[in-house]
Amino acid sequence: MNSRSLQKHISKTTVRRVLRHTLFWMAFYLLQFYYGLVSVPGLKIAPAMFLNPLRIIVGAAFVFYPLMYGIIPRFFARKKYRRGVFWTLVLFGIFVFMDAYWEIRILNVCAPCWEQLRVKQPDYYNYLHRGLLGIALTRLISLGFLYQLMIQLAIPIGIKIAMAYFQQRLTTVKLEKENKELELHFLRSQIAPHFLFNTLNNIYGLILNDDKKRSATAVTQLASFLRYSLYQGGNDNTLGKEIRMLQDYMELEKIRLNHTLVNFTFEADNASVFFPPLLLMPVLENAFKFCPDTPGSGSWIWMQLILRKEYLYISVANSIGAGPAAAGSGGIGHDNIRRRLQHYYGGNHTFVIRNEKDIYTVVIEINNAHDPMYNS
Repeated sequence: MNSRSLQKHISKTTVRRVLRHTLFWMAFYLLQFYYGLVSVPGLKIAPAMFLNPLRIIVGAAFVFYPLMYGIIPRFFARKKYRRGVFWTLVLFGIFVFMDAYWEIRILNVCAPCWEQLRVKQPDYYNYLHRGLLGIALTRLISLGFLYQLMIQLAIPIGIKIAMAYFQQRLTTVKLEKENKELELHFLRSQIAPHFLFNTLNNIYGLILNDDKKRSATAVTQLASFLRYSLYQGGNDNTLGKEIRMLQDYMELEKIRLNHTLVNFTFEADNASVFFPPLLLMPVLENAFKFCPDTPGSGSWIWMQLILRKEYLYISVANSIGAGPAAAGSGGIGHDNIRRRLQHYYGGNHTFVIRNEKDIYTVVIEINNAHDPMYNS
């Protein structure tokens, strides 16, 4: 976006914002005007009946904007409490004097209003004849103005807080989405070079052995896997596509294995449900990495995937060799899976790792798999 487009965008945003605020205060004015009409029945329409709601609205706006857009973000949000309290008291003091001044001025142009006050509220009538300074000081000392402000500002401050919260939630969701996309890109950058190098070596070995059929099949599977791992993403990914990718990956890995039994069983009553792309790759890579492919070891890798109704069960188990490195903790890969599962399924999932004597197992269970919390 160039500077001219940015300036135009800011200008349009400002105009819309000013228009929204203007419409709100106009609606607030009409509400106050209606309240004045029903509060003083039988009183003839007079200029004061239009001016008094205007006094209330102007006073509320006079406090609202400096407080919400100046004092709170500039002082209280930055923990400069003394300055914040000082300027808040100054603002309240100016408001009290200004409000009292205009209340008396408006009543002075409306004799029937004074008469209504004298008859129905004699105490308040006498109070307003104390003079501007006496009225203002009484309101400041008694803190009666705070009650008035709380009533007047409850709606605009409530709307401001609600909009700020909603905007924060939108920003949080956007950042979460961007973070998951970055994690997915990072995962792809790890898979492609590492896996591509090993698989090309395996295909090269098949070609040297003049195994044309297997080498041609392997090239097709590699192309399919790379296409999926590099370009598949977003909310259009399905469990069926993920299963096909896993099959291709396992077939390509089996080329280099000589003494390991690999088995993948799956059952899905609806393969079109959404599934996070490449979610299981760190687990499967870990299984092939730490399963010893040595003569007489009896090594095996077994993956099971079952989707019935809304319940998804995934298990990846493999035999492991001796030594601390064979434990295969998963590290960053498993942390990535945990974050993505939490992001997509919230509390509707479990992620369990069992590292037994010579078997390493990862189990993922997802409830409500047909309806993930967030799939974009």
